[in-house]
Amino acid sequence: MSTEQKKANVIKANYKLQQKVGSGPLDEKAVMECQKVIETNEVDFGPIGVAILDKLAAALERAKDPSVTMQEIKTILTAPIMELKANAGIFGYALIGNLANIMLSFLEAILVLDNDAIEIVKAHHKSLHMILVRGMKGDGGEAGKHLEQELRQACDRYYHKKFGKEANKA
Repeated sequence: MSTEQKKANVIKANYKLQQKVGSGPLDEKAVMECQKVIETNEVDFGPIGVAILDKLAAALERAKDPSVTMQEIKTILTAPIMELKANAGIFGYALIGNLANIMLSFLEAILVLDNDAIEIVKAHHKSLHMILVRGMKGDGGEAGKHLEQELRQACDRYYHKKFGKEANKA
């Protein structure tokens, strides 16, 4: 098995949660009430997002420690990015969710966190911080499209340099 191939780890499903909550269609009224809460949410995501970005910065610092394995590095870096992706949309920051998704794909695909990869993650961190500070809600319009395109291109340049090919993951 080459270093680029990984054996899939199959995890058997646990149905305890389904047994607790049941199965079948959700109550439409409950779904509508939840949607209303999301749409009328007035919580300022900025401080929450910045706190999550602080975790990402700390993870980047920890990743420099030579005793940390690549698997640990991926775990500590992906956790705050997944947290951003999961929460940003609820608070109206679709662009942050989109950029986090691209970064998760990038981190999943790389084999080593070298200096080039670290620079891409740092640029991602800086971009997300700017989005939060400026309160760029939604998809960010043209600027948001440009940020997404730049991140994808940075990932593609990295893949091309390291693997000699363009990536279709990011």
